[in-house]
Amino acid sequence: MKTFKEYSLDDKMDKAVSDEIKKRKLARHPVNATDDYKMKTKKNLAFKFPTPSGEMMFHVYLRKMAPPASKDTKAFNYDIEDK
Repeated sequence: MKTFKEYSLDDKMDKAVSDEIKKRKLARHPVNATDDYKMKTKKNLAFKFPTPSGEMMFHVYLRKMAPPASKDTKAFNYDIEDK
């Protein structure tokens, strides 16, 4: 079971990744899909960028959403790895 601090840290990381996707104009409405492990493939790897502390790298994966969603909506998932 996660503690409150772990949930808070997850929210901060999700927000950082979402903001980076919007900044790069890859999706207007990014949707968090961290429970979708199948999308973590090289085909879906969109970009990498450093964490705010600069010690690690986010590896961000993007995929289009199903047709009821708008074309500006994309699902994202990410990994954190050492540099």
